[in-house]
Amino acid sequence: MVTELKRLDTEATASGLERTEVIQTYEEVFGGRRRRFPNNFFQGETGRSRAAIITRYLLEDKLGIAVVTWMLGSCFDWSPYKAIDNAYPNRFHKWQFNVKGMWQGPDRFKLAAEATRWMIEEVEGVAVGDIPQRISATTFGKHNLRGMLSVCFRGSFFRAIENAYPGRFHPWEFRNVPKNFWQGEQGLGNARRATRWLCEERLGVPRERVFQDVTYHLFREHGLGGMLTGCFSGSSIQALHNAYPDLMVPKHPKRKPRRRRTIETVKLTES
Repeated sequence: MVTELKRLDTEATASGLERTEVIQTYEEVFGGRRRRFPNNFFQGETGRSRAAIITRYLLEDKLGIAVVTWMLGSCFDWSPYKAIDNAYPNRFHKWQFNVKGMWQGPDRFKLAAEATRWMIEEVEGVAVGDIPQRISATTFGKHNLRGMLSVCFRGSFFRAIENAYPGRFHPWEFRNVPKNFWQGEQGLGNARRATRWLCEERLGVPRERVFQDVTYHLFREHGLGGMLTGCFSGSSIQALHNAYPDLMVPKHPKRKPRRRRTIETVKLTES
C-alpha cells in the first residue's frame, strides 16, 4: 500500500496551483466555505494530480498512513477494494479498482460478463440492439477493461461481447471483424454464413431469387464490403455462389433496374 501511494506522488504543482492551494480548496469545500469544487477541478491529467495530492493529504496528514495500512492489512488482506466495499456495500465493482488477479480466478468469465454489461448498459447507456454500431475495443479501453480483454479473451472484444450476450451477435455485424476472419478455407466458411445471414435473415430474399435481388451494394450497405474484397475480389456473384453452390449461376443475372431520369421526366418534374 505504501509503495502504491509513493507511486501516486506527482509533481508538486497542478496547473499552477501549489499543493497548499489544492489542499486549501479541499478544506474550504469540506468546511462549507465553498459549495463545491471549481468546474473541471478533477478533469484530465491535472485533475488526477490534484486528486493524488488530496488523497495523500487525507491518508498521511488526516488519518495517519500507519493507521490506514494497519487497517488494510488486518481487516482486508491489503485490498483497498475490500475496505471500500465494507464501507459502501455493493456500491462499487471489483473492476473499477483493478483488483489483482480478478481475471484469473474460476469465476473470471462470469465477472467479465458482468463488467461488459455494466460498461455497455449502465455507463455507456447503449441499447443491446445498438452494440455492433457503438461498441468497439476502444470502448473497453476507455473504461480500463483492456486487461480483461487480454487475459480472458486474447484481446478480442467480440469474444467479450459474446461472453456477455451469448448467441446474440455475429462477428461481421461489427465494424471490425477478428483478424484473419475472411482468410483461407475457414474464411470462406465464415463468408458463407455471413452471406446466408444477409440474404435470409436481413433481407428475407427467397433462395431462388438471391442472384437477381441481392446486389453488391446490399453487401456494402450491411457491412460486408470487406468480405467481398477479402474473399471474392469484390464479386457479389462469387459470394452468392459460395453460399448457395446448389443454385445455378445465371450467365447474366437480371438486376432490378434503377430508375433513370430521362429528358422527358426532367421536363415533367420542372413543369
